[in-house]
Amino acid sequence: MRFACALTLCVVALLSACGDRDANPLPARQTANPPDAWQALIVRRDTDKSFEDVVFELEFAITERNYRITGRNTIGRALRDRGYTDFPDAEVIHFCSLERARLLLERAPSWIALMPCRISVHVEDGRTVVQGNLLPAQHEDPTVARFARETNALIGEIIEFATHQEN
Repeated sequence: MRFACALTLCVVALLSACGDRDANPLPARQTANPPDAWQALIVRRDTDKSFEDVVFELEFAITERNYRITGRNTIGRALRDRGYTDFPDAEVIHFCSLERARLLLERAPSWIALMPCRISVHVEDGRTVVQGNLLPAQHEDPTVARFARETNALIGEIIEFATHQEN
């Protein structure tokens, strides 16, 4: 029962984050007049790469930056396993660096709610969409603000690596 509730919440959150968007991907770390404040903390990139290729490249880029994948939610596969045969691929990858988490939590313990970092991948209108949660970059402690900017830059690099296409 707990799994079903958690899965439902994940699907609702994922689908809520998939509102109408311009077909042109936004550069990493930018948003276009977000209607809700939370959308300013999400970076989105679209690509013609396959879902499988993007997930593989995300895994590579995450580990290359000394992060460890701590979990994943394979929402699309789980729903297909439950009988929703046409449900598209959707996955959330959780990753963390314990050393970076330690540095942050020594200065701002309440930010534990923002950990671990998360990147979602799903298929929408035949394209693979990657979204990453960014940390709020404003904080009264300049060390925490710098940490957030550095982490956001790393998340942007990871997403850019996985979605980049040669012309």
